[in-house]
Amino acid sequence: MIGELADIYRAYLDCLNRHAWDKLGRFVDDDVQHNGRLLRLSGYREMLVKDFADIPDLHFNIQLLVCEPPRLAARLSFDCSPKGEFLGLSVNGRRVFFTENVFYEFTGSKISAVWSVIDKSAIEAQLPD
Repeated sequence: MIGELADIYRAYLDCLNRHAWDKLGRFVDDDVQHNGRLLRLSGYREMLVKDFADIPDLHFNIQLLVCEPPRLAARLSFDCSPKGEFLGLSVNGRRVFFTENVFYEFTGSKISAVWSVIDKSAIEAQLPD
């Protein structure tokens, strides 16, 4: 089950990186929660579409992956250029590197809950004062 869940997660990230929004329901539960808020699949998709609109070169890269079914934890890295404001910071197209620590809970083969923390201080350190 560990390898299977990790493979599903890698396929999920590939779905995101390819912007294959019509395939998102294969990986994400209809009643998905994000940081304690019920978004449902449609709200989760809207959040991701907005992320990619705000950060056109967004790409999810796995740095670390730990799997203990039904949960999976990942440290994701990003090297990208948000168009304007990101996390309340005026990035305005500057290239920034940051990480996200994220935990997922799966119900069967689908993500049902996500808890995410982005390293905002790493972004702040790369911006001019």
